[in-house]
Amino acid sequence: MTLTLLLFFGVCLFAQPRAASEPRMLVQTSDEPLQRPVWSADGNTLFLNNGYQISSDGTNYRRSTTPAATLRRQAAAVNPLLQQMIDEPVRVVSQVAGLSSLAGHMVFNPVLSPTGDRIVFEADMGKGLFVMNADGTGLRSLGTGISNATWTADGRYLVVMRTEDDGRVITKGDLMSVDVATGARNLFFASDRFITFNPVISPDGRRLVFEDYATRVIYIMDIQQ
Repeated sequence: MTLTLLLFFGVCLFAQPRAASEPRMLVQTSDEPLQRPVWSADGNTLFLNNGYQISSDGTNYRRSTTPAATLRRQAAAVNPLLQQMIDEPVRVVSQVAGLSSLAGHMVFNPVLSPTGDRIVFEADMGKGLFVMNADGTGLRSLGTGISNATWTADGRYLVVMRTEDDGRVITKGDLMSVDVATGARNLFFASDRFITFNPVISPDGRRLVFEDYATRVIYIMDIQQ
């Protein structure tokens, strides 16, 4: 099988982040699929949807005292607009003037930038990925065909999913990097070994975890920027 890592030698055209290692299996369970892990603030631990947590080096898998859902709620409370997007994904477009162009749509998967000044999110019915200021101004489209964005530590780039399906299930999944300022995209990671899903970058920006959609196993890889 062919593994494709987009590694530039010399000057990278957009200087965008890219995968710097092959994925390593972080954790696998037999009882249920693992989805949407949450990083601890220090980047040493990942909290999982099954009520467990694991050290970022793949050791010390144990029951968690802080559910992943609780961490997400705590993160949302940092910004009122982010909280509103999560609590009222349908009504928020009519309540926030800066979202009026998305009237009739639902927003989902909002993520606050590490610098706290912008929110990236998706709109339903194929509208695609958007970014706006955290005060509800400056809405911009980042295009369609990409989803589930995660911010790099400096807030300059996103890593997103790009998937294909057969009308029933997802059959292919790659990761792309997106320059938030320009919308320029580069291939970040692609492999016929994985259907990469739900990427999440560590707080220090040096690692990324993702789910393999086919097996729901969590993998981790290094990032170069």
